[in-house]
Amino acid sequence: MTAHFGVERWRLVFALGLAALLCVAIGSQPGVADEPAATKPDSKQLTGRLLITRADLAAALLRIERAYFAHPPQEPQRSEINKGFDAATLAFFTGRNAEAIRAIHRLADSLGSEPASPTDQALSSLKAIPSKSVWQAGQAADATVSIASMYELPLTEPLPLSVTLKLLSPTGDVVFERPLDIAFGPNRLAQTGTSFDIAGAHLTPGLFRLELTAGNTTLPAGNIQVVTGSLDAKREANAARLETLKPTDPAVINALASCKARNKLLSNAPSEENSAQFMADLNALSNEVAAEIDAIAAEKNPYARRIGDTWRVLATGKGDILLRVYAPPVAKDQPMPLLIVLHGAGGDENMFLEAYGAGLIKKIADKHGLLIASPLTYRYGGSPERIKQTIDALSHDYAIDRSRVYLLGHSMGAAATASLARGAGDTLAAACCIAGGSSFTNQSTRATPTLVIVPELDAVVPPQGVKAAAEKAAASGLPVELRMMPGFGHTLSVGAVLEDAVDWLLKHRLEPPTN
Repeated sequence: MTAHFGVERWRLVFALGLAALLCVAIGSQPGVADEPAATKPDSKQLTGRLLITRADLAAALLRIERAYFAHPPQEPQRSEINKGFDAATLAFFTGRNAEAIRAIHRLADSLGSEPASPTDQALSSLKAIPSKSVWQAGQAADATVSIASMYELPLTEPLPLSVTLKLLSPTGDVVFERPLDIAFGPNRLAQTGTSFDIAGAHLTPGLFRLELTAGNTTLPAGNIQVVTGSLDAKREANAARLETLKPTDPAVINALASCKARNKLLSNAPSEENSAQFMADLNALSNEVAAEIDAIAAEKNPYARRIGDTWRVLATGKGDILLRVYAPPVAKDQPMPLLIVLHGAGGDENMFLEAYGAGLIKKIADKHGLLIASPLTYRYGGSPERIKQTIDALSHDYAIDRSRVYLLGHSMGAAATASLARGAGDTLAAACCIAGGSSFTNQSTRATPTLVIVPELDAVVPPQGVKAAAEKAAASGLPVELRMMPGFGHTLSVGAVLEDAVDWLLKHRLEPPTN
């Protein structure tokens, strides 16, 4: 289950996880400036909803991460794609969301074995917008779906496109199929729509998938949640029951905060601005929350030794911090190393688990028996106390090897990592900063060994400043190691270096103090 963005002040933030250095000049950027400027569909609405949402931006990021790491490019293509993606990042940070998505799609298309056809490019520009994304099991569908293009295509003449809209059950069976004709043209956005004609017998509980096909190409187009009963009613009933629970065991008190937060995700109208809702199987979450409440009522910890990944919160006493935890299958009673990962600006606590390297961190965790904690960086801050709070909270659920606690951050998360590491040398075994960090000094009795990784093509965080700060720290005798990454830009560098970075971290162990 994935996570909630929860930072309203960011405009349509999504899981790009990039540094918000808005002082970087926006000029003629590779991969963006050579296309005609798109109109501004960002603020347009269709059926009363935003045409471009966080869900669309997140889907674009996931698409290129998966394509990039499924077909790793070689030079000179690697450099060009990294430059183009950083340019799309800057387009996003200046509010040009349609332009950002179009550029990312074009880059993803370039990673295929064959050039994308005009039909493929047109299909990629489309999104499906159901009037209702949560349906009741056993009831006939009473929803409509609109098909719209998120950005203009570089066309000089009309392009007719025949597409087929499909709805697939959780088992992959087609329960609805309808052909649609869409007319693309120069300087305009295409759109059409239809209604779902589905009998209630087909609507068993589960996560249904929308797909659009044209020719031999299929485009994932979103999900329909089919649930048993009203999620709003369940949420309210759960909330009333949760308020009556007064556990006394510290582990169960800790679990209660997460259960309350998870219950709040249940909704008959999940938001496309909330990744925990638009990507989760809400019917399954409803069942999980009900079981968790029963456990808490019996003074039991429902998260103890839970494997896999779970969206939850870190209760600090001064407000909850959104947190995603991944525990490998070996998570039993053997003490495990803990890796805390901090995403970049524009991302959220689900960034490392889903996006960087197409979710590579899970495979790394399984390989090394690592417990992963991925908090929302904005709330996590730079206080070393956060590290201790995280260890103490997760120690209620897992056996943690306190001599092997590590911190790794990207971009804004790298800056937070550098800040935390300065005062947490007595808690952290080692730290790693990727594409960020500006001061690597020490404020504790033990300096934290720190690996600083600098992508040489970074157009978001200037590499010269990070490199100079790392070299200055190393020259002063601090345990700071610098690595440059030729041919890589700001964000795609994370998946490329993540495995090596974790290997470096795991070589370090916090030795107990000598008397």
